[in-house]
Amino acid sequence: MDVSSACVIGEELTLRCDLRVPDFRFAMAGSWPGGSSFPRLLAGVSSSWLRIGPLSPAGALREASHPLGFHAGSDVFVQRTGFVLDTSFPAQPSGILLMPLARTLGVFARELSTDGEWVGCMASVLQIPGFGLEGFVSLSGPPRGSMGEEWITESAPFAGGRILSGAARLLADCPPFGMTATFGVSGGEMSLPGSFIHVHLAARTGALSFFLLLARADGTCTSPSGDRPPEESLVSTAFQVADAGGEVDVRISHAIRQPSFAPGLFRAGRTEASLAAEKSMAAGNQALVSVRAEGSRIIHEETDGEQGSASRCAATAAVRVSPVRLESGVACSQDEGVSARFMAEAVLDRRGSLASFEGTASHLDGGEQDFSALCSLRLGRKSFRVTVSAGLTDVRFRAVGEDFLEGLKLSILWDSRSQ
Repeated sequence: MDVSSACVIGEELTLRCDLRVPDFRFAMAGSWPGGSSFPRLLAGVSSSWLRIGPLSPAGALREASHPLGFHAGSDVFVQRTGFVLDTSFPAQPSGILLMPLARTLGVFARELSTDGEWVGCMASVLQIPGFGLEGFVSLSGPPRGSMGEEWITESAPFAGGRILSGAARLLADCPPFGMTATFGVSGGEMSLPGSFIHVHLAARTGALSFFLLLARADGTCTSPSGDRPPEESLVSTAFQVADAGGEVDVRISHAIRQPSFAPGLFRAGRTEASLAAEKSMAAGNQALVSVRAEGSRIIHEETDGEQGSASRCAATAAVRVSPVRLESGVACSQDEGVSARFMAEAVLDRRGSLASFEGTASHLDGGEQDFSALCSLRLGRKSFRVTVSAGLTDVRFRAVGEDFLEGLKLSILWDSRSQ
């Protein structure tokens, strides 16, 4: 059983409780905002046949909620279709999932984040070693979309009415290869039929992993919550190399968007690439050196006839000479400016007591500057942290103590902007 609490004087009091036993979980979270007369409470139960409380979609239900919202290597392609209990803030919509045949057949009813209800059933009709076939059928009633100016260059807003959604999903796992293929459809009382397709391929051999995602959604595909992504095709790849000493992660994605209201007039594209590499090297019996570098770049982006690009890069170096560890890093972004970070950590005894200092500084393109320093001390399970941050016009102070009184976490916050 895990119980934790936090209090920020003048702002908010929170409490969490998470009880887990074999095949059963009870979770509760409460928040009492400062100045409010009523607390916010979340509670839920999860077992092999029943889940009730704040629920997040998983698997094909999650794909249908955000068509083309994922990249190669995402965990959504290995999730089983269903709902998972989520008691984090901001709160997820509440609902109930009843599975009379555990992991085989289930019915659900859940609120939508945009208001309205979402009901349906899901099933796993094929469960044999290495293969699985699952899907769902649902009916939802989201509110009518607002009529803003952005629909002129995007798809038209949701016109209202009930939406019938469904998806079928094939999972194959034959090491070293894996595949997930999802085909989804939608239609409604005032919505044209639409569809999306995701094909995710994975190959793993030793320290090498490769992922490829091919996806497409037409301009009339509508999610259960009434969202309608523009007509778009997506190709995303990810390449990972990992061993005992480090890893290299390369991701490249390219999306081609064609406005559904004027097919063939112009295409808007976006190509993005990212690279992350980390390597650890032993330097003697007591020393360990690790270096990590990462960068991403929007190689090409074209929207409404305008083109642009953006870059971001970061590098981190760490040296550990027992019992001290030093780490420093720098990051720069074409849009956000430059930031730097330094951290020092020392182990005080064999119980794992730690003392650390961390400082960050940033300079934004607009001329704004920011600085923060964090000092922390942990003695066994007890810890104390002090944070001071400052900008050109404000100073913030925060002190946090944990586990001094049976799991109690106490925070004190002072902000000059509120004075």
